[in-house]
Amino acid sequence: MHRNFVFILFLLLTLCPTLGQESIKAFRASRTSNSVQLDGELTEGDWKKAQTISDFTQIEPRPGAPATFATEVKCLFDEKNLYFGIICYDTVGSKNYKAPNLQRDFNFLNHDLVGITIDGFNDKRNSITFFTNTYGAQRDYQSFDDTYFDVAWNGLWQVKTTSTDGAWIAEFRIPWKTLRYRFIEGEAPRFGINFQRVQRSANEKSAWSAYPRSVGFNRMEFTGKLENVDAPVQKINLQVNPYFLVNQRNKGQTDVKTGGELKWAPTPNLVVDATVNTDFAQADVDQIVNNLSRFSVLFPERRQFFLENASLFSIGLQGGENSFNGGISLFPFFSRRIGLDGTNQPVPLNFGGRSVYRSKSRNIGALFIQQAATDELSKTNFAVFRYQENIGRYGRLGFLGTNRRADQNSSTIALDGFFRMGEKHLVNFLASYAEEEDSGFAGYVQYRYISDRVLGWFTSTLVEDTYNPSVGFVSRDNVIGNTAGIELNLRGKWIPFPLQIRDLAPRISADFYHDPATGNLQERKLFTAPLQINYISGARTRLFGEANRQVLNTSFTPLGLTIAPGDYKYVLYGVDHASDASKKLSFLARYNTGGFYDGELQQYGGRVNYSPLPHASFEMVYEHNDFSNFPSQVVAEDVSLLQFNARFALNPQLQLTSFFQKNTLNDQTVWNSRLAWEYSPLSFFYIVINNNDSDFTGRNNDLIFKINFLKQF
Repeated sequence: MHRNFVFILFLLLTLCPTLGQESIKAFRASRTSNSVQLDGELTEGDWKKAQTISDFTQIEPRPGAPATFATEVKCLFDEKNLYFGIICYDTVGSKNYKAPNLQRDFNFLNHDLVGITIDGFNDKRNSITFFTNTYGAQRDYQSFDDTYFDVAWNGLWQVKTTSTDGAWIAEFRIPWKTLRYRFIEGEAPRFGINFQRVQRSANEKSAWSAYPRSVGFNRMEFTGKLENVDAPVQKINLQVNPYFLVNQRNKGQTDVKTGGELKWAPTPNLVVDATVNTDFAQADVDQIVNNLSRFSVLFPERRQFFLENASLFSIGLQGGENSFNGGISLFPFFSRRIGLDGTNQPVPLNFGGRSVYRSKSRNIGALFIQQAATDELSKTNFAVFRYQENIGRYGRLGFLGTNRRADQNSSTIALDGFFRMGEKHLVNFLASYAEEEDSGFAGYVQYRYISDRVLGWFTSTLVEDTYNPSVGFVSRDNVIGNTAGIELNLRGKWIPFPLQIRDLAPRISADFYHDPATGNLQERKLFTAPLQINYISGARTRLFGEANRQVLNTSFTPLGLTIAPGDYKYVLYGVDHASDASKKLSFLARYNTGGFYDGELQQYGGRVNYSPLPHASFEMVYEHNDFSNFPSQVVAEDVSLLQFNARFALNPQLQLTSFFQKNTLNDQTVWNSRLAWEYSPLSFFYIVINNNDSDFTGRNNDLIFKINFLKQF
């Protein structure tokens, strides 16, 4: 079996690369010795003298056509900051600009927005990106090969916006210390750069330096260049971020805690983080999930310290419903194994550190965390090492090693690779070995074909039954999984209702799972969506069907049902529709019906969003499972999950969020409210209320007050 795995990998790596962009645009920045007031007005004389670029090109809906809505960009710099002034002309009027909410890292698809991506090392691979909407909300992230993203990265930068009926203006101030760039004595730094705008009323996406619509904004080989930038030598670059916390628990228990984090960039390539008494009280709570499958659910990491640079350490596959990764999730390192017990309850962390080095040639990372002892767990040390070498223009090879040292030691190693061959072909693979009481192997190889009209994929995954990464995650073991599929993007004058419909996207995929020792079938799923309509507004309608075969050697109990061992064949049909999510009132509705093992299942539910104004938004999510005709049914015939979310914002810096879930399966309720005041950039005061009540765990309450202060040196 290992031999077949290696053969597939070798076959895919023999594909030949092609060339990228043919011409490069240039944009000239202007030095200023005057004070630039960040007010979203662009009234200073230096703004009027700076070069203006405005030749934006559509990416959607008419790739290659000039942008319908004009956008002008100017750039200034001084010894401390890089400034961008962007004027977004429009005709809809200031009351009709789209901004459903003011949250940080807002949903990219639903807002009028404009953004900048900067390739500080000019390596055509990596970038830092800054977006804002018409109300000055911020979205930022780091990108690596337009494939790996640190979306939770929060940089130290500011933006102010103003709006009129004819245009809205965004003024960015980005400190040089927030950027990472290569400095050579006597040479001006060379920056790759691009700008993107989304005019949401027409759902038009445009960019200054055009790129194929099949790829993303962060494919840096398609960017232009920023010239005449005299960036300073970066000397001391240190952030200190202490915190103080008071937690009032149920039964009158009060905890007081202090700690903090330190971030030091001794060179533009190297960032060192240290943490003491690490705290995540303000992190989003896990949501209740009603799992109908036989396998473990992957809950996402939500803690800020582990989210930073996560793309370097978190290699692997995340499976999902009809995903091109298949239904298997495989991560040799998964940070939720640190600081959380088997029931996802927090375990104190004494101290830790992380070091990340990034250059044009390689990336190196190291992580160490000490987890405190508890009544149930002994003190545990976690260590992770990561090395990644860039191969050619668009390839990477890497190594990952983890070690968990406690009463029983365990370790995991992994080799991985990523190769992009031209614009359309992508191959990635992973081979991992884990050793604890037993040792085992897991790995995968994946090929993707990506063009403007066709998306195709093939993924082959092997997980042995003895593979147990103690600091990782695997959703199922003892399996060989093969997944293949294709999705078309059909456009043209022949499509009816051209003013409403943008494209048709039919899709078909097949998943097969076998026992690696015997070759016996474990599971088969054939999925087809013969009709998927994508509307110009951003709405979508889909009809689909799914033929399943499940071979059970042991019984399992989804949502209280008892499914006996056996060979089951059944078909499920469904329809869903998502409306334009940028409107004040939007919804997603879905309905599925058909077989489910030896009975029948009807599923219906959806989501309703109401944003009467950007300062207030409400969401209701409902999921209902109606089981019938099961010979061994032992619970009520239906299980429902209800969720409410609310967000109130005075401005992007002062927000109140509330989250509530109710699950009828075990009468569990979860409630979380959080007041967050960003009184200074990346310095916050929080008030957090947590409530979790169920038949199994009883009631747990927390009232938390936390303040942190970030100081940049």
